[in-house]
Amino acid sequence: MSRLGVFALVLALGLALYGLVASVMGVRRRNALLVESARTSAFSLLAVVVAANGAMLAAILSNDFSIKYVAENSSRATPTFFKVLSLWSADEGSLLLWNLILAGFIAAVAFRFRKRRPETFPLAMAVMYAVSVFYLVLVLGPTRPFATFAGGLAPADGRGPLPLLQNHPLMAAHPPFLYLGFIGMTVPFAFAMAALMQGTLSDRWIRLTRRWSLAAWLFLTVGLVLGALWSYGVLGWGGYWAWDPVENVALLPWLVTTAFLHSVMIQERRGMLKVWNLSLIVGAFALTTFGTFLTRGSILSSVHAFAKSAVGPMYLGFLVLVLLGGFGMIAAQAWRLRSEGRLDSPLSRESAFMGNNLALVGITLIVFLGTIFPLVVEALTNRQVTVGGPYFKESTIPLFLLLLFLMGVGPLLPWRRASPQQVRRRITVPAAAGALTMTGLALSGIRDLAAVAGLGLAAFVGVANVQELVRGVRSFARATGRPSHESLPGAVARNRRLYGGLVAHVGVAIAAVAIIVSSAFAHQIEVTLRPGQRAPFGGFVLRYDGERVVRQPQRTVFIADVTVLRDGRPVGLVHPSLNKYPSSVDPIGTPSIEYGAFRDFYSTVLGFDGGATFRFFLNPGVMWLWAGGAVIAMGGLLAAWPARRRPMIVEPTPDRRELAGVG
Repeated sequence: MSRLGVFALVLALGLALYGLVASVMGVRRRNALLVESARTSAFSLLAVVVAANGAMLAAILSNDFSIKYVAENSSRATPTFFKVLSLWSADEGSLLLWNLILAGFIAAVAFRFRKRRPETFPLAMAVMYAVSVFYLVLVLGPTRPFATFAGGLAPADGRGPLPLLQNHPLMAAHPPFLYLGFIGMTVPFAFAMAALMQGTLSDRWIRLTRRWSLAAWLFLTVGLVLGALWSYGVLGWGGYWAWDPVENVALLPWLVTTAFLHSVMIQERRGMLKVWNLSLIVGAFALTTFGTFLTRGSILSSVHAFAKSAVGPMYLGFLVLVLLGGFGMIAAQAWRLRSEGRLDSPLSRESAFMGNNLALVGITLIVFLGTIFPLVVEALTNRQVTVGGPYFKESTIPLFLLLLFLMGVGPLLPWRRASPQQVRRRITVPAAAGALTMTGLALSGIRDLAAVAGLGLAAFVGVANVQELVRGVRSFARATGRPSHESLPGAVARNRRLYGGLVAHVGVAIAAVAIIVSSAFAHQIEVTLRPGQRAPFGGFVLRYDGERVVRQPQRTVFIADVTVLRDGRPVGLVHPSLNKYPSSVDPIGTPSIEYGAFRDFYSTVLGFDGGATFRFFLNPGVMWLWAGGAVIAMGGLLAAWPARRRPMIVEPTPDRRELAGVG
């Protein structure tokens, strides 16, 4: 398997280099055959990278401990499910998966443009092949996933995956979705760079990559929500977002891509923000590279960070190349990227979208600075400092509240200019809903001004976007003469992008309610109990019934049984546990969570010493965070879903130059 894997990776590198050279030479020589050869090479590249990943997976499943990666990240006792997950549980394997997904995107682009191709297609393929060359060099150089033990001295058994990575099945989905989102940004970046290199600076590159950008954003959204769910259900600290550096570097490209998806609409409609949109797409791709640089370059130390490796300087060099190349080309072409339109009125959708962009980029800068500040201090002074949650919360809350407000206002405003009467008519109901929400919360005794303002704005956003959904369906019904209840599919099909955005905004409002409520109104206690002892908490009485031990092939589980009583009667049982893995000195906790529509009863055990020390949480509204994330994903999927193509009577046959995309 080791020889097969190395051979497949060497062949993949050769194919990527060939695709890069053939794409560039095809453009320079206007040779359609070279461009077509470069395009079809993408399918061969995907096949051999699949073979390399298959070789590693076969080695893991067959317990081939002659390969160092298998010995360090799997074991005979590891269940098959977690053996499969160990393919991406450490640096070397994760880069194999990274190369597989990247090759998949290159092949998908090659398939998508198999017939009609834009003139930027060959250079976009060249950029994607160049990115693939970099990541293939990583797995053939400093990381070497198929490295074997010298002299054939393979151990009899392996260490097994990191305990945290085999403690919950969500690791099957969380990393791959993030990788899909990170790597998916390569496609819009490649077409943007191709447009700059070719000098074709129309809006066509945006239209070509709209669904690719939406797909990458959708994958990032799902990956972030699954990561929060994994943190909540595995780490046992009672929350879902700790502002951990690796959480932050996953959030950064999502924020910039969200800004891009809004601002490109201004360019498409008004011919504005051309330099800004190119800068956003370069920034989003650079932030994905920055995130992988921090996590795989031995820079960070966190629960998510990968083991130390020698790839840091290579990542840093690639990141510098992306920044200098991307922003350098934008600067060189800036004189040709002048806006065709201008902002007509502050009461317009353009103004709301521009405010949205400023808020999102402001949050990005705050999170970026808070993430890299400890690294800069350590590099300059050799002192370790941390930037905790309070910095991020206090500095981003005003911008998040502004963002919520703009998400409600934006859909209510027309393009170009709105009259005061128009604004008043559309904003009355949403504003009343927000005001009533804040008044009701204040009268109920809530004194947290940020929470009251946030919940009021969330109500405003939800009602405003639902109102626009209803208004659009009614307008379609009037135009077609259909009943309103039959017009929803037709209205959505006519403008999936608009309605997908409105649905996503409703999901954000739901998630905002969950985040605000769970942050402002959660309760917790820490208590040590001996068997039979009780402790009051949140209207309940908690009785510790004792400890039991369950031995599994890969771990030993120490379970604490706790009965939850109300008015002297049992109303629930919770079973937090500590898991002892052979490869770890310290046990890994697993919380026990009783999920509820309005609040979760969350329990975790910290240790056993004659008795047991527990933390208990009452977390209100957390369930709605997952529901909001699902609604956001549904909105993104709706916006990205392709419309049904109308049949064409005549399909002209492209000539060789049109086929090549070099005409």
